[in-house]
Amino acid sequence: MPLTETDNQRYFDQHRTREKTCAQWLKAQSKTVRKPIVFAALAGIINGVAVVVQAALLASMLSSLIIDNSVVGWAEARSPSIANDGLPYVSPSYIVGLIAIFLLRSICVYAQQIAGFNAGATVRTNIRRQLTDTFALNPAALKQQQSGALAAVSLEQVDALALYFSRYLPQQYIVGVLPFIMLAVVMPVNWLVGLILLVTAPLIPLFMALIGMGAASTQRDQFLALTRMSGYFLDRLQGLATLKLFGQAEAELTAIHRSADDFREKTMSVLRIAFLSSAVLEFFSAVAVALVAVYVGLSLLGQIHFTFAPAVSFKIALFVLLLAPEFFLPLRQLAIFYHDRAAALGAADAILTILEQNVGWGELANPNGNERHCVNVGVRASPQPTLEFNNVSKFYDQRQVLTDINLHIHQGEKIALVGASGAGKTTLLNLLLGFETVSAGNLWLNGETLNRNNATHIMAYVGQNAYIFYGSIADNIALANANATAEQIHAAAHAAGVTEFSDQLPQGLQTLVGERGYGLSGGQVQRIAVARAFLKNAEIIVLDEPTANLDKVTKIQLLAMIAELFNDKTIIIASHDDEVISGMDRKIILQHGRLLS
Repeated sequence: MPLTETDNQRYFDQHRTREKTCAQWLKAQSKTVRKPIVFAALAGIINGVAVVVQAALLASMLSSLIIDNSVVGWAEARSPSIANDGLPYVSPSYIVGLIAIFLLRSICVYAQQIAGFNAGATVRTNIRRQLTDTFALNPAALKQQQSGALAAVSLEQVDALALYFSRYLPQQYIVGVLPFIMLAVVMPVNWLVGLILLVTAPLIPLFMALIGMGAASTQRDQFLALTRMSGYFLDRLQGLATLKLFGQAEAELTAIHRSADDFREKTMSVLRIAFLSSAVLEFFSAVAVALVAVYVGLSLLGQIHFTFAPAVSFKIALFVLLLAPEFFLPLRQLAIFYHDRAAALGAADAILTILEQNVGWGELANPNGNERHCVNVGVRASPQPTLEFNNVSKFYDQRQVLTDINLHIHQGEKIALVGASGAGKTTLLNLLLGFETVSAGNLWLNGETLNRNNATHIMAYVGQNAYIFYGSIADNIALANANATAEQIHAAAHAAGVTEFSDQLPQGLQTLVGERGYGLSGGQVQRIAVARAFLKNAEIIVLDEPTANLDKVTKIQLLAMIAELFNDKTIIIASHDDEVISGMDRKIILQHGRLLS
């Protein structure tokens, strides 16, 4: 069941360590893009230093033009031929210097943007690959998620991380260096102005942190609303035909409108905080600049003078006035980018929730959220039996699905897994295939702890609804062994009875079939799935309701084929069919997650 905003906030209030976990995860991701982040920060620092030089050049040039009525270059005297023309003279060296500064700043801004973008793009690619790998290795977890919600996490929430790495992290480095460089320049010129800047500067990060606390909470609510809306919309879109048949299409349209309005309200709440924080931070920076302007202005007019303060000339006044807004600019930008951090923390929680489903150990917090059931890992001393469940339990959130399963399966055994719907058969098969990890106890495969890697090499799986990809029949069979030769593929197809219908097709095994087996019957799809498993030549064959939705004749043929092809293999088959169960050596009964026999 989806979390409400209240549940979401209560969770974070009670588990502050979760937010620290998200921050640590973001920090770990930044290590993969440290070079572009540092390069972006370095470009920003050089740009800031260029601003200082630019302010000095402009102050010197304007002071000479306005006060001295002339401008003399760095190493250049005025020409005698125009010494008495009464017009101010601008030295080409100043113009060249300003043009060089403008070009340098443009290059730095460009380099900073490109490096930051590359950092964000790299992180997005890496995280999307991690999400894809998680569900590639854990399809059982994929079934428990809404497709729309997963799409929202993979797209919008991963995109929300980009600005954290492209803007916020480089700006942190810039703020840690550039203001101190500017203070070091201003202090020798006029230490009182430097003191004003030093005292007022901490106000911006202080209020940035205070406002950011509320922004993080609101941002999480927005992501939650987006995920819920995406999942709800796609779910209803996929079931549109059913909704129309039962006359509920209009009612669901109204519900979609409510969900969209909820997301709109959450988005406006985030923007409200963003605009409010920007106004507050701009106010404090403007006040600080105004203090500097009032001081130097009154000093120039002779209205104010501190005996302990240095004299203020027009050149110095102009220099510090030009530099004061630039001093606060990195701090203001960090405050603006702080919302990127809040968005990244909210997105990281949703992403981590998915990535944590692929951990190599099982755990579950108890209802109080304090204790955890941990799984012991290691290597079993004895290599027998092939499969062993030792006090295995499985939880989903606070719901226990399997309880204290103890089971030994030896090589070559034919096992029928029996139980009513909801008894835990599918969960047990997912544990066997390594799609999920146990929450408590141990699961051994050939003497080693079972995981997805060793299960992949030793087991083959035939599901109730085998997936057929767009491509030829031979390509679909060869999924089990990419290195199989054409002769091996044909042999597997022949053994599984695929050639009985493929030989009647125009191109035989090379005939193209549509997605999800379009153009094939259910029995033909199952035969292709059995051919895949046979081609893999695995030690253990796991089947989940392979005869479901098949007519009696096709079912009998398929069972006979399975018995013949996998006669020397270990077979574990979950089924409700009495004919399937009677053909197995042993029957294992599950009831309410417990093993009866």
